[in-house]
Amino acid sequence: MRYEGGCSTVVFGKNASATGRVILGHNEDDSLSTVQMHAVPRIRHAEGETVSFGDRPDVKIPQVPETAAFLWSEVRRPGGISFGDCFFNEYGVAVVSNSCNPCRVPSGCSEEEYLAGMGLGYAVRRLVAERAKSAREGLDIVIELVERYGYFGARTYQIADKDECWSVQVTRGKRLAAKRVPDGDVYFMPNHYTIHALEKSDRVNFYSSPDLVDFAVENGWYSPKIPGDFSDFDFAAAYNTEDRENCMMRARNAWPILGFEEEWNAGAARGELRPFSFPAKRKYGVDDAKALLRTHYEGRPESLSVTEGGIVSYPCDPHQKDDIPYTICCGSTVESSVTEFADDPAATCVHRAWRKPCTNPYVPIFIGALRCPPGYEAMDPAGSDATHFDPPASDFEYDPSLAYWLTENLIWQTELDYGFAHALLAPEIASIEDGWKAEIEEAKSRYAELKLQDPGLAAEFLSSFSESKALFTIGWTKRMTQRIGRGKYLANQGLEKERDE
Repeated sequence: MRYEGGCSTVVFGKNASATGRVILGHNEDDSLSTVQMHAVPRIRHAEGETVSFGDRPDVKIPQVPETAAFLWSEVRRPGGISFGDCFFNEYGVAVVSNSCNPCRVPSGCSEEEYLAGMGLGYAVRRLVAERAKSAREGLDIVIELVERYGYFGARTYQIADKDECWSVQVTRGKRLAAKRVPDGDVYFMPNHYTIHALEKSDRVNFYSSPDLVDFAVENGWYSPKIPGDFSDFDFAAAYNTEDRENCMMRARNAWPILGFEEEWNAGAARGELRPFSFPAKRKYGVDDAKALLRTHYEGRPESLSVTEGGIVSYPCDPHQKDDIPYTICCGSTVESSVTEFADDPAATCVHRAWRKPCTNPYVPIFIGALRCPPGYEAMDPAGSDATHFDPPASDFEYDPSLAYWLTENLIWQTELDYGFAHALLAPEIASIEDGWKAEIEEAKSRYAELKLQDPGLAAEFLSSFSESKALFTIGWTKRMTQRIGRGKYLANQGLEKERDE
């Protein structure tokens, strides 16, 4: 059976962040998939217009007068996929998600019958991206949609802006619980529900559907220890009970990597294996999120790597083990992103890597860019909308004109001898990203100056900056593919270093 590790998300609250604003990191894991990126403009809609999506085409949802502009990372899979895409809109709202299956459904009817009555899947993420002007407004949109139409998945949406992030944990049905990540906390989500007690009195930082507890009681998923006293209700335990090993392994390694080994171990000893967040011990930055999203647990007992004298070696490929370890950077990772929010939404920088982030740099893409870099999309947004749930077979054939496939080519080369390739890639990636840091900050300052003079010119500047880094990385990917292949050939010939032909 093909290993699927499951998505991973990390959030640093604004008071836990080195930037003073929320930082959101996410690995999207979907096997057998490809990814492209689009820049979608604002669109005006006619009065009375409705919108529907291919996974529930009969459900017609009233359209709003105008939808927002957004960056769209589209995951394409044979037969279509409802739950892979990530969005970053012009108002500085980001939407990423994590599967939370298995989630219970009532026993009175078949699972198929129950879910057939639920009208939403893909619509949730897309409509939040098109309509939300803040993370809180995104939560309100999810509440209205799910409780009205029902949802056939089981998922946690992380909806974030510069000031806050909401963990919106949706069940299969018409119920959800949502919790605001505390400003001073670090949050990690490894694909299971993590909300426990219902904090109904805290309307600022918490939400739960009105009948969430009653529904669990009716279906025998929860019984209060004291009749009529529901203070011991645990949402995660009632609705999503199984502790899957892929989730557990990522949690018990991620929390220590983030600096919370003592807290994790103490909680695990008490049987508390699904922490929501921990108070930060220091300020966390973009590099901390990148490091976590790239990890294969190097230096930890469950890693397949070997660490001796501070030197890490790889006796086998850390991505292609069929059962364990369930790493965060894993065989099914199709995209990785770290969103560095800014006060001006257009200056929010989405640091984005294709496929496995340990093999290529995080390219800075500004939300305010007018267009996607060359090679980032195989078709326009309208074409993607039309074929998202029925993509042609050609979408999954190698195409060297696209950045995704060039990166995939580099990964194929890397996987033949990960230890050899990683030794060449890691210092190159570190050097590139370190060099970009000052340039990104300068670009933000230059954008602010240009915006005062000419907003159109400022937007063009952000587009050109993002394009330049993307095009550089495409060239670098080609060079590193050749360098690794040639270097391995020379090593196989017993030569110690490369030489010209």
